[in-house]
Amino acid sequence: MVADGAQLILVNNCNEGIWPGILGSAGQPTPKDGGFHLGSGEEVVLDVQEKWSGRIWGRQGCNFDNNGKGSCITGDFISMAGSNGIKGGYWLSKQANIFPPERIPTSYFTHLFYAFVGVNATNGKLIISKSQEIKNFMTKVHNGHKKALLSIGGPRSATENPSNAICVMANDHIKRATFINSTIDEALRYGFDGLDLAWEFPETQVDMDNMATLFEEWRSRVDDRQAELLLTASVYFASEIPRGRQSITYPADSINLNLDFVNLILYDYTPTTGAHAQFHANQAYTGSGDRGITSWSNAGVPANKLVMGIPFFGKKWTLLDENDNGIGAPVVSYDGVVPYNQIPGASNGTYDSSTISQYLAYETSWFGYDGKHSITEKIHISKRGNLVGGYFVYALGDEDSQGHTLSKAASDAWDN
Repeated sequence: MVADGAQLILVNNCNEGIWPGILGSAGQPTPKDGGFHLGSGEEVVLDVQEKWSGRIWGRQGCNFDNNGKGSCITGDFISMAGSNGIKGGYWLSKQANIFPPERIPTSYFTHLFYAFVGVNATNGKLIISKSQEIKNFMTKVHNGHKKALLSIGGPRSATENPSNAICVMANDHIKRATFINSTIDEALRYGFDGLDLAWEFPETQVDMDNMATLFEEWRSRVDDRQAELLLTASVYFASEIPRGRQSITYPADSINLNLDFVNLILYDYTPTTGAHAQFHANQAYTGSGDRGITSWSNAGVPANKLVMGIPFFGKKWTLLDENDNGIGAPVVSYDGVVPYNQIPGASNGTYDSSTISQYLAYETSWFGYDGKHSITEKIHISKRGNLVGGYFVYALGDEDSQGHTLSKAASDAWDN
């Protein structure tokens, strides 16, 4: 909501006490330390600065200590997201034959994403085609007492670009409304705990503006239907996306007000033998984890809403000279994406402390990837520096499925 005046008046017309929650948008103060108790029939007047913007919502059954720490039975979005941080993992439907839901190592995660379902560009409805597979996923995740989220969209492939349908939907208010109701209906039907928009990626500033509107309408409809669902999004590594000579900017205010967290895609940076998920930037490249996190922080999104992405896949090149095989070595060709479990001897690769990444050179084959060492260091730096509120991995079917080495390394690093 937006207040042009200097006062907000809250009245509790319920038959019981409530705990209003308050959150100022990016660059705006949060009154009353983010919330307070309001008894039945009571009224409170909050003095705010002119043109203050933010969000106010109701909570019930709250219990807080003298330091303001605690939780609520309803409306407690922070506890829904995970008070100890996010340990997320994407399970890909397209990998179901080699990595079925039953093999997901739920003990290493707090939030698991079913990925992906599409959008019908004609009417805005979700496209659900694998009902039994979703049920199997939900059984595995909820039996492990974890949060399950439905991820919509996904990355471009050789045959399709899910972003196109999302773009069409977001640009039409009728299709947006249909999309929003469809997502909530399907989430409630299958028992999902949240919804994730993987719009990879908007092309124009109009797309970004439509995204802001979509998030606002999505959250409003979830609240209206009293559906306690997490709303999240997968986003570019930085808060701006270069498009030619211009950049388009993500709607940080709308993200702050309407989403529980955003998954930063902190990989796919480099076009040649570089650390494609480097945390610190090599001089030859501009993309890096720390630069991405800083960009989002400077845009006003708080650290507890930033979730860092870690790939369970690497990239392969053919070297020009097998004796010149460090990061940035000249190549003959790029040979594509390779899952961690298909990189020969990945556990014995070279760790590069300057970029916090790993690579392996075998004759003229060169692989850049993240392994146990780099994953552990990234997470330690990010958590101890209070840079992020968690991490996610992509994708579960790409790691060594016997010992789940990478999932365990990430979980242990976050917990210690």
